[in-house]
Amino acid sequence: MTTSQPLIIGHRGYSAKYPENTILSLLAALYHGADGVELDAWLSSDGIPVVIHDESTKRVSGVDLLVKKTSLTELRRVFLGMGQVIPTLEEVFTALPRDKLVLVEVKDLDAVESVVELIKKYNRLESTVLISFIPEVLVKARGLSSELKIGLNIDSMEKAQWGWSRREELKLYSLNPPIEGLKMFRFFAGMYLKQARNAGLKIFLWTVNDPRDAKEWSSSVDGIITDNVEEIIRTLRG
Repeated sequence: MTTSQPLIIGHRGYSAKYPENTILSLLAALYHGADGVELDAWLSSDGIPVVIHDESTKRVSGVDLLVKKTSLTELRRVFLGMGQVIPTLEEVFTALPRDKLVLVEVKDLDAVESVVELIKKYNRLESTVLISFIPEVLVKARGLSSELKIGLNIDSMEKAQWGWSRREELKLYSLNPPIEGLKMFRFFAGMYLKQARNAGLKIFLWTVNDPRDAKEWSSSVDGIITDNVEEIIRTLRG
Protein backbone atom coordinates (compact mmCIF):
# COMPACT_ATOMS: atom_id res chain seq x y z
CA MET A 1 0.00 0.00 0.00
CA THR A 2 2.82 2.40 -0.77
CA THR A 3 2.15 5.44 -2.89
CA SER A 4 3.85 8.70 -3.86
CA GLN A 5 0.92 10.53 -2.32
CA PRO A 6 -0.55 9.87 1.10
CA LEU A 7 -3.54 7.60 1.26
CA ILE A 8 -6.78 9.42 1.99
CA ILE A 9 -8.78 7.69 4.69
CA GLY A 10 -12.35 8.53 5.59
CA HIS A 11 -12.68 9.23 9.31
CA ARG A 12 -15.58 7.09 10.52
CA GLY A 13 -16.38 6.90 6.82
CA TYR A 14 -17.46 10.14 5.17
CA SER A 15 -18.63 11.64 8.45
CA ALA A 16 -18.88 15.23 7.20
CA LYS A 17 -21.90 14.22 5.08
CA TYR A 18 -23.24 10.93 6.41
CA PRO A 19 -23.93 9.40 9.84
CA GLU A 20 -20.55 8.39 11.20
CA ASN A 21 -19.46 4.76 11.44
CA THR A 22 -22.42 3.48 9.41
CA ILE A 23 -22.35 1.28 6.33
CA LEU A 24 -23.62 4.25 4.31
CA SER A 25 -20.84 6.53 5.55
CA LEU A 26 -18.10 3.95 5.01
CA LEU A 27 -19.22 3.08 1.50
CA ALA A 28 -19.70 6.76 0.63
CA ALA A 29 -16.09 7.50 1.56
CA LEU A 30 -14.88 4.84 -0.86
CA TYR A 31 -17.37 5.90 -3.55
CA HIS A 32 -16.05 9.45 -3.42
CA GLY A 33 -12.46 8.31 -3.83
CA ALA A 34 -11.03 7.53 -0.41
CA ASP A 35 -8.37 4.82 -0.35
CA GLY A 36 -9.71 3.43 2.88
CA VAL A 37 -11.71 4.11 6.01
CA GLU A 38 -11.20 4.40 9.74
CA LEU A 39 -13.82 3.09 12.17
CA ASP A 40 -14.27 2.26 15.84
CA ALA A 41 -15.13 -1.01 17.56
CA TRP A 42 -16.68 -1.95 20.90
CA LEU A 43 -18.28 -5.17 22.13
CA SER A 44 -22.00 -5.35 22.78
CA SER A 45 -23.14 -7.02 25.99
CA ASP A 46 -23.58 -10.28 24.08
CA GLY A 47 -20.04 -10.21 22.74
CA ILE A 48 -20.56 -8.87 19.20
CA PRO A 49 -18.06 -6.31 17.84
CA VAL A 50 -20.11 -3.26 16.85
CA VAL A 51 -19.00 -0.13 15.03
CA ILE A 52 -19.49 3.01 17.10
CA HIS A 53 -17.10 5.60 18.52
CA ASP A 54 -18.47 6.48 21.96
CA GLU A 55 -19.11 4.21 24.89
CA SER A 56 -22.70 5.48 24.79
CA THR A 57 -25.14 5.88 21.91
CA LYS A 58 -26.40 9.26 23.17
CA ARG A 59 -24.34 11.64 20.99
CA VAL A 60 -25.12 9.89 17.73
CA SER A 61 -28.75 9.03 18.40
CA GLY A 62 -30.14 10.96 21.38
CA VAL A 63 -30.81 7.65 23.12
CA ASP A 64 -28.47 6.96 26.04
CA LEU A 65 -27.38 3.33 26.04
CA LEU A 66 -24.01 2.03 27.21
CA VAL A 67 -22.72 -0.11 24.36
CA LYS A 68 -20.97 -2.69 26.55
CA LYS A 69 -24.13 -3.19 28.62
CA THR A 70 -26.56 -3.38 25.70
CA SER A 71 -27.31 -6.34 23.46
CA LEU A 72 -26.97 -6.15 19.70
CA THR A 73 -30.74 -6.49 19.35
CA GLU A 74 -31.29 -3.45 21.56
CA LEU A 75 -28.55 -1.46 19.82
CA ARG A 76 -30.27 -2.17 16.50
CA ARG A 77 -33.29 -0.22 17.72
CA VAL A 78 -31.20 2.96 17.82
CA PHE A 79 -31.46 5.01 14.62
CA LEU A 80 -28.60 7.20 13.46
CA GLY A 81 -30.24 9.07 10.58
CA MET A 82 -30.55 8.40 6.83
CA GLY A 83 -32.03 5.00 7.63
CA GLN A 84 -28.85 3.82 9.31
CA VAL A 85 -28.33 1.69 12.41
CA ILE A 86 -25.21 0.64 14.30
CA PRO A 87 -23.47 -2.00 12.15
CA THR A 88 -21.49 -4.97 13.33
CA LEU A 89 -17.85 -5.20 12.32
CA GLU A 90 -18.69 -8.40 10.48
CA GLU A 91 -21.25 -6.54 8.36
CA VAL A 92 -18.65 -3.89 7.57
CA PHE A 93 -16.12 -6.49 6.46
CA THR A 94 -18.80 -8.10 4.29
CA ALA A 95 -19.78 -4.78 2.70
CA LEU A 96 -16.36 -3.26 2.01
CA PRO A 97 -14.04 -4.43 -0.78
CA ARG A 98 -11.26 -6.55 0.65
CA ASP A 99 -8.52 -4.54 -1.05
CA LYS A 100 -9.51 -1.27 0.63
CA LEU A 101 -7.60 -0.23 3.72
CA VAL A 102 -9.55 -0.42 6.97
CA LEU A 103 -8.21 1.07 10.19
CA VAL A 104 -10.11 -0.52 13.07
CA GLU A 105 -9.72 1.47 16.26
CA VAL A 106 -10.38 -0.83 19.19
CA LYS A 107 -11.87 1.20 22.02
CA ASP A 108 -11.79 -1.42 24.76
CA LEU A 109 -9.49 -4.26 25.79
CA ASP A 110 -12.40 -6.71 25.95
CA ALA A 111 -13.01 -6.33 22.19
CA VAL A 112 -9.52 -7.31 21.01
CA GLU A 113 -9.95 -11.06 20.65
CA SER A 114 -13.25 -10.85 18.75
CA VAL A 115 -11.92 -8.16 16.41
CA VAL A 116 -8.79 -10.17 15.60
CA GLU A 117 -10.90 -13.26 14.95
CA LEU A 118 -13.00 -11.34 12.40
CA ILE A 119 -9.94 -9.90 10.66
CA LYS A 120 -8.65 -13.44 10.22
CA LYS A 121 -12.05 -14.89 9.26
CA TYR A 122 -12.49 -12.39 6.43
CA ASN A 123 -8.89 -12.71 5.22
CA ARG A 124 -8.15 -9.05 5.93
CA LEU A 125 -4.74 -9.32 7.55
CA GLU A 126 -3.15 -7.54 4.61
CA SER A 127 -5.64 -4.69 4.27
CA THR A 128 -6.56 -4.05 7.92
CA VAL A 129 -4.66 -2.23 10.65
CA LEU A 130 -5.83 -2.65 14.23
CA ILE A 131 -5.17 0.67 15.95
CA SER A 132 -5.74 1.96 19.46
CA PHE A 133 -4.88 4.66 21.97
CA ILE A 134 -4.65 1.89 24.58
CA PRO A 135 -1.20 0.24 24.78
CA GLU A 136 -2.63 -2.90 26.40
CA VAL A 137 -4.88 -3.39 23.38
CA LEU A 138 -1.87 -3.55 21.08
CA VAL A 139 0.06 -5.85 23.39
CA LYS A 140 -2.89 -8.24 23.53
CA ALA A 141 -3.47 -8.06 19.77
CA ARG A 142 0.15 -8.88 19.03
CA GLY A 143 -0.06 -11.86 21.35
CA LEU A 144 -2.99 -13.17 19.31
CA SER A 145 -1.32 -12.81 15.91
CA SER A 146 2.23 -12.28 14.69
CA GLU A 147 0.95 -11.26 11.23
CA LEU A 148 -1.59 -8.67 12.28
CA LYS A 149 -0.81 -5.05 11.45
CA ILE A 150 -1.11 -2.90 14.56
CA GLY A 151 -0.72 0.83 15.10
CA LEU A 152 -0.56 3.19 18.05
CA ASN A 153 -2.76 6.28 18.15
CA ILE A 154 -0.78 9.06 19.82
CA ASP A 155 -2.41 11.59 22.12
CA SER A 156 0.54 12.73 24.23
CA MET A 157 4.31 13.07 24.20
CA GLU A 158 4.50 10.12 26.58
CA LYS A 159 2.48 7.97 24.18
CA ALA A 160 4.77 8.98 21.30
CA GLN A 161 7.82 7.93 23.31
CA TRP A 162 6.16 4.66 24.36
CA GLY A 163 5.36 3.78 20.77
CA TRP A 164 8.87 4.48 19.59
CA SER A 165 10.45 2.47 22.41
CA ARG A 166 8.16 -0.55 21.84
CA ARG A 167 8.10 -0.47 18.03
CA GLU A 168 10.40 -3.46 17.50
CA GLU A 169 9.11 -5.59 20.35
CA LEU A 170 5.50 -5.21 19.18
CA LYS A 171 6.35 -5.09 15.48
CA LEU A 172 4.32 -1.91 15.13
CA TYR A 173 3.04 -1.14 11.65
CA SER A 174 2.11 2.49 12.25
CA LEU A 175 2.29 5.46 14.58
CA ASN A 176 -0.70 7.78 14.27
CA PRO A 177 -0.32 11.35 15.57
CA PRO A 178 -2.91 14.16 15.73
CA ILE A 179 -2.62 17.12 13.37
CA GLU A 180 -2.95 19.54 16.30
CA GLY A 181 0.05 17.94 18.00
CA LEU A 182 2.21 18.29 14.91
CA LYS A 183 1.24 21.94 14.55
CA MET A 184 1.97 22.65 18.21
CA PHE A 185 5.36 20.92 18.26
CA ARG A 186 6.55 21.39 14.69
CA PHE A 187 10.27 20.91 15.21
CA PHE A 188 9.93 17.81 17.36
CA ALA A 189 7.16 16.47 15.12
CA GLY A 190 9.22 16.77 11.98
CA MET A 191 12.12 14.89 13.55
CA TYR A 192 9.83 12.22 14.99
CA LEU A 193 8.04 11.60 11.69
CA LYS A 194 11.31 11.35 9.77
CA GLN A 195 12.79 8.98 12.33
CA ALA A 196 9.68 6.81 12.35
CA ARG A 197 9.43 6.56 8.58
CA ASN A 198 13.15 5.81 8.28
CA ALA A 199 12.51 2.91 10.66
CA GLY A 200 9.84 1.58 8.29
CA LEU A 201 6.80 2.70 10.25
CA LYS A 202 3.72 4.11 8.54
CA ILE A 203 2.29 7.42 9.70
CA PHE A 204 -1.48 7.97 9.62
CA LEU A 205 -2.32 11.56 10.55
CA TRP A 206 -5.67 12.42 12.19
CA THR A 207 -8.03 14.26 11.80
CA VAL A 208 -7.13 16.59 8.92
CA ASN A 209 -10.04 18.72 7.72
CA ASP A 210 -8.19 21.90 6.71
CA PRO A 211 -6.83 21.72 3.14
CA ARG A 212 -3.85 23.86 4.20
CA ASP A 213 -2.84 21.27 6.77
CA ALA A 214 -3.25 18.49 4.24
CA LYS A 215 -0.91 20.27 1.82
CA GLU A 216 1.67 21.09 4.46
CA TRP A 217 2.02 17.60 5.89
CA SER A 218 1.23 15.43 2.87
CA SER A 219 4.88 14.70 2.08
CA SER A 220 5.62 13.67 5.67
CA VAL A 221 2.93 11.03 6.21
CA ASP A 222 1.60 7.86 4.61
CA GLY A 223 -2.08 8.50 5.21
CA ILE A 224 -4.38 11.41 6.00
CA ILE A 225 -7.52 10.66 8.00
CA THR A 226 -10.29 13.15 7.28
CA ASP A 227 -13.98 13.84 7.72
CA ASN A 228 -14.02 15.87 4.49
CA VAL A 229 -13.15 13.20 1.96
CA GLU A 230 -13.96 15.08 -1.25
CA GLU A 231 -12.34 18.35 -0.20
CA ILE A 232 -9.07 16.73 0.81
CA ILE A 233 -9.02 14.64 -2.39
CA ARG A 234 -9.50 17.80 -4.46
CA THR A 235 -6.75 19.51 -2.52
CA LEU A 236 -4.15 16.80 -2.91
CA ARG A 237 -5.09 15.22 -6.21
CA GLY A 238 -6.83 17.96 -8.14
